[in-house]
Amino acid sequence: MAISVGFVFLVLQNYTISRIPAYMRGMLDEITGANRLPVILNNIKLALLFTALTVISMYAMRKLIIGVSRKIEFQLRSDIFAKFLRLDAMFFRFRETGDLVSRSTNDLNDVRTLLGPGMMYVPNSLSRIALFLPIMFSLSPRLMVWVIALITVVVVMIVFLMPLLRVRFRQVQEASAAIHARVWQDISGIETIKLHTLEKVETDRFAKLNQWYIGKQMDLVRYRGFMWPFFVFVFSLAELLILVVGGHQVISGAMTIGQLLQFNILVSYLTFPILSLGWVMSLIQQGISAMGRISEILDAPEENHEDKKDIPDGELAVKVRGLSFCYPKSKEMVLKNISMDIQEGETVGITGPIGCGKSTLAELLIGILQAKPGMISINGMDISEVSATRLGNHVTLVPQDPFLFTRTIAENIALGETAPEPEAVLSAAKKAGLEKDLAAFPKGINEMVGERGITLSGGQKQRVAIARALYRPASLLVLDDALSSVDSRTEAKILQALSGEKQERAVVIISHRISALKNADRIYVLDEGRVMESGTHVELIGKDGLYRKLAQLQQMEGEAVSEQNEGKA
Repeated sequence: MAISVGFVFLVLQNYTISRIPAYMRGMLDEITGANRLPVILNNIKLALLFTALTVISMYAMRKLIIGVSRKIEFQLRSDIFAKFLRLDAMFFRFRETGDLVSRSTNDLNDVRTLLGPGMMYVPNSLSRIALFLPIMFSLSPRLMVWVIALITVVVVMIVFLMPLLRVRFRQVQEASAAIHARVWQDISGIETIKLHTLEKVETDRFAKLNQWYIGKQMDLVRYRGFMWPFFVFVFSLAELLILVVGGHQVISGAMTIGQLLQFNILVSYLTFPILSLGWVMSLIQQGISAMGRISEILDAPEENHEDKKDIPDGELAVKVRGLSFCYPKSKEMVLKNISMDIQEGETVGITGPIGCGKSTLAELLIGILQAKPGMISINGMDISEVSATRLGNHVTLVPQDPFLFTRTIAENIALGETAPEPEAVLSAAKKAGLEKDLAAFPKGINEMVGERGITLSGGQKQRVAIARALYRPASLLVLDDALSSVDSRTEAKILQALSGEKQERAVVIISHRISALKNADRIYVLDEGRVMESGTHVELIGKDGLYRKLAQLQQMEGEAVSEQNEGKA
């Protein structure tokens, strides 16, 4: 409705502005006559009236049409954010964060510009041409022919340049997204860059990327830079022709001086709308290109929640049968024919060398990665039949490198709850071994952590993430090397707390540390994506297998560290 009313004001504005030159013509034609002051004053009044109506109509037009574009921008931004939250992990795994940020900010702004000024100036130019040309024809058909010829030249040039500009706008947007991604990565990894003195390396890489970007921009500038001077030249030529041809008609008596003035003013009123078509053409190509990049997000396939079910009630029973998995765009199988059982009340350990597929298995167990139907079931229901939202109410993962938000420690533990219970939050923090750390913070559990938890150590971040997992009543708790940054004493305390938790849930501890798995009810040893052996700690130590070799290697490393520390003492 608002856009329709906006277009009504657009047409009204062009009608009122088309009347102003007629009253100016009346003033000029009457100025030499005797006793013509009343007529001149009347023309002045009418010119002022229509000027006021033009201003009012122009304001209403811009407010309504631009206002609609802002509302569309708001809705698109909301849709993009909601889409991000609905997409699965694989979508983000193969895309750079900076590129996605660029699409949801810069590209969105380009679309808003297309739907605002773009939608306004095109019909504005067309309606002004439609209203002005008949008036100009009535004043001088001969001059009219010249004006139409020059407008045709402008239109042909616009049509020729449009596809060329669209390609170059797309290239500029992709280069801009690449710069966003590089800056995002370098800021996120600034400590690593400084630690390894990579400032010059990263500066050189950014310089090459920036050079690529400016090259694409200059390629675009070559075309856009040609348009405006060309259009200015065409309309300067038009004004010259009006003076020459129109002046001759005034001398011959075919036109009055007032009619020539009116014709010239009408052409000047047409100049900006037609010149703006070149600028609007750029906006349109830029906006279409940006909309294509945004559509790649909005049209990305997502999980269908309508056909999904909830996990059946009862004691947790996870069955993995013949699980094999490879990542998209890869032919190598990360996991091969994995089978295991996880029951409520059990602590299950998973270990193996680096790169054996432990983290991939963890993400498959909690549904971050999608296993093929029939390979993983929870309480008898295939995990592929359970929606991610409902699955998230039953399972939780503590990764090795957890993500913390720029909020308080309490808010990071009770993530998503608007009114968490302070006692429950504090209890979870104590179970995760955070008690001494909280006492050292000025604000305790209400201490604010920096972006991504930068103000906390690696061990503190892991313990906050463990507390977050313990706070939630999930049936399956998976720790993916979540104790790698804590000392042995804290590890033992956390494991003791987890042992008390397992009566209400199943706990899966994935770790390269044998010490973290000693008390597990069952341990699975992975190597090259396969389960090589399984059993309790005592059973596996008694075998001459991979588990025993890993345990012996860690024992030797521990003894070497102890001897080194004793030597320093």
